Amino acid sequence: AQAAAPGLSAGKGYVDVSTVDAGTSQAAAAIIRATGAEFLEAPVSGSKAPAEQGALIFMAAGDKALYDRVTGPLDVMGKAHFFLGEVGAGAKMKLVVNMVMGSMMASFSEGLSLTEKADLDPAVMLQVISLGAINAPMFALKGPNMIKGTFPQAFPLKHQQKDMRLALALGDELGQEMPVAAAANEMYKTARRKGHDDDDFSAVLRAVQDAK
Repeated sequence: AQAAAPGLSAGKGYVDVSTVDAGTSQAAAAIIRATGAEFLEAPVSGSKAPAEQGALIFMAAGDKALYDRVTGPLDVMGKAHFFLGEVGAGAKMKLVVNMVMGSMMASFSEGLSLTEKADLDPAVMLQVISLGAINAPMFALKGPNMIKGTFPQAFPLKHQQKDMRLALALGDELGQEMPVAAAANEMYKTARRKGHDDDDFSAVLRAVQDAK
């Protein structure tokens, strides 16, 4: 925002799609609005493939007039977009979504590891999950590579852990108990210590596998 501010003025707008905490987004909004320009935070749900396919989900908040002006580009880049109100709401929603995603992946990783320890076929476990109520596209997308022990990066593990940390900080701020997310965060921290910062976040599997 600081770098962009000199080029902004009344009649212009600034759309920020980064994943940050609400306080950081509000500070950026203050910088942009001081120039007379409008500000919209619009963090996204979706990684590399959804971006390439125009299937991102935008969680926008800030100046409604700017949101209304950019719905065309948002429609091209995404499959859905939501206006959530005042600056900070989009940032908070993104952290909630990424916290749920990270916790799901941590639990799935424990399941894969336990399956292997029990001398069961993880590919069959993946099929069983795919046919039941807990099926999720993320499991179908990431599972086969995880079984092979490969983690091609779509969303870096270090960024997932950062989002878990920010979500837990939001929970602390609001007095919300989050024991599952806290435990999942520790798994991501373990995977980071094992050198998986720049692997896909599915490499959290390595946190619960022996000597890997």
